[in-house]
Amino acid sequence: MTSTRGLLDGLDAAGLDKALSEAGCLALEVDSEAKRLELDLEVLSLPEQISGISEETPEAGTGCRRVRLVFQGVTRIAASLRIQRWDDLEPRILPLELPGLPAAVASFGGSRLHGWEFVDLDDSGWALWSELLSFDTTIDTRIARHVLEFSQEEGVDPRELDIRVWFDTVTAQTTGGRVIPLPELVSGSARWWRAHAKGDPRATHPNIAPPL
Repeated sequence: MTSTRGLLDGLDAAGLDKALSEAGCLALEVDSEAKRLELDLEVLSLPEQISGISEETPEAGTGCRRVRLVFQGVTRIAASLRIQRWDDLEPRILPLELPGLPAAVASFGGSRLHGWEFVDLDDSGWALWSELLSFDTTIDTRIARHVLEFSQEEGVDPRELDIRVWFDTVTAQTTGGRVIPLPELVSGSARWWRAHAKGDPRATHPNIAPPL
């Protein structure tokens, strides 16, 4: 069950979607007992003014920023790890359990999160791969307020990993532990995408097509 798309702790969910779009997925950790999932990302971001490198903006001047999203109140996590080669009639579901999810994410080498919707999106994507699950683990039986859904893909080896997380709240912080207000995170990514649309050289990335 998904929540109505809209506010996420006072922030429009579409804003966080923009921050997640094309972010490099560096690492994932799950603490089932604490009902917490942490996601380390390299997001596309520009500060208001380019300044010296610091803990707060460790990639300042490069158009990237490393952040950790902390999802609390996690009630359920589902994933589908599968492969479909050219001669496979159907995708083959690969074995995976919740404790192995961090290693599975790491095996994709920081691949980017493609797409434009990740938080409280509709169930159309979930309907396509929910019959191809490697695991579906319930941590708490109550109904969570929000969902997160994202994928990892490879170009040469056709593996795909879809992940769906049911959660209550999300916060952001630097890898050093400093809290990043979500509006600050969103505004930095919004500046990057606006600059990218204008062809600003600060907002370029080798794996992201230049604006038409």
